Amino acid sequence: MNSDSPFDDFTSATHVTLETIELTTDDGITISADVETPSSPRAVAALLHPHPLYGGRRDHPLLLSIAHALHHKRITTARSDFRLASGNTIEEVPDAIACCHELQRRHCELPLVIAGYSFGSIVAARIASVVGARHLIMIAPPLSTVTLEIPTTPTTLIIAEHDQFSPPATIADDAIVREVGMSVVAGADHFLNGHIGTVTELTVVAATTALGE
Repeated sequence: MNSDSPFDDFTSATHVTLETIELTTDDGITISADVETPSSPRAVAALLHPHPLYGGRRDHPLLLSIAHALHHKRITTARSDFRLASGNTIEEVPDAIACCHELQRRHCELPLVIAGYSFGSIVAARIASVVGARHLIMIAPPLSTVTLEIPTTPTTLIIAEHDQFSPPATIADDAIVREVGMSVVAGADHFLNGHIGTVTELTVVAATTALGE
């Protein structure tokens, strides 16, 4: 899968250490994760991928783009797999929690940001308060297909103008949207082709603003 990300020339932050590790969830499932640590990190971020039964994976181009950009801001990132379960965003909750706990184990004193794309954004919303996240970023969340409580964690919503599953007009009355508002990516559909750079920038701005930059 090709990415249109401006970070795909691999102008990565210097001195970033990549580790591919195995995590064991509280219910005994083993998942893989890529943890990337820049020099002198000041925060950590868990990046959650789209639906695992429809091609979602931890090396999705959007997640790679966001990770590379966050490294320049001295933010450690972890991109973990989801188990190949039913894909209902509930069974996968322990997977995301394990990813966050690994980041917190490594950097217990640093604030945590969670960013999820599509399916991953729903999982992220379900765990943000559980893991004590500083900020939650939901990218193209399929809010019209699920029922979520309003997150108690400060939240940024990034919505595609022409999202096939949850276009802005469809979710305008959603309680979460009414509470936190939404940033609409003009011209984008749910798959964000041609708009990865824009979404990356919005995500990084939301994360760094939450961290006080």
